[in-house]
Amino acid sequence: MAPEGAPWQDAAERAASLLRAGLVALLPAEGVYGLHASASNPLAVERLDRLKPRAAEKRYIGLIADPASISRWTEAGPRALALAREHWPGALTMVLRASISIPPWLPAPDGTVALRCPGNPFLREVVARTGGIVLSTSANQSGEGPMVRPQGALAERVDLIVDQGTLTGVPSTIIAVDGDVVRVIREGAVRVTGTT
Repeated sequence: MAPEGAPWQDAAERAASLLRAGLVALLPAEGVYGLHASASNPLAVERLDRLKPRAAEKRYIGLIADPASISRWTEAGPRALALAREHWPGALTMVLRASISIPPWLPAPDGTVALRCPGNPFLREVVARTGGIVLSTSANQSGEGPMVRPQGALAERVDLIVDQGTLTGVPSTIIAVDGDVVRVIREGAVRVTGTT
């Protein structure tokens, strides 16, 4: 849970200001710390790619502040919209067909995008103040466990760290939604019924 009051708001604005400027921040996400950058800034995306290289078929998770904007960024059908109403804000990431409105570097080669409206109130405020979509990826190196404390090699290379103490280590659940078919990609903090 994010702290309340002016210090929290000040920290959220500082983080958002840096993201808008094309920098990368290490922020508390859903149970783990993650690297974050503005999807609207190509230079920020390049910086994130340099900090944590990844295979071409792997894309970042996109964070949105308002669950209703799922319809702007994706071709969400009734099942996906119902899941968003039930679980957002929260620790559920949905892989959906991207709409033409989304930044071109965000979708995977198959035309899908992973979106989440974060359950962490501080992170959601940062996303709201940044505007648009904020990219998110885990802050651990390949083969390492999740980052539950903001420390390590990647933490030393970012432009800002927001420390919320030790997190649970349980990440978001990731599901792919295609029409009425829901497939679990990664088990996590949220249990979704009716999946394959």
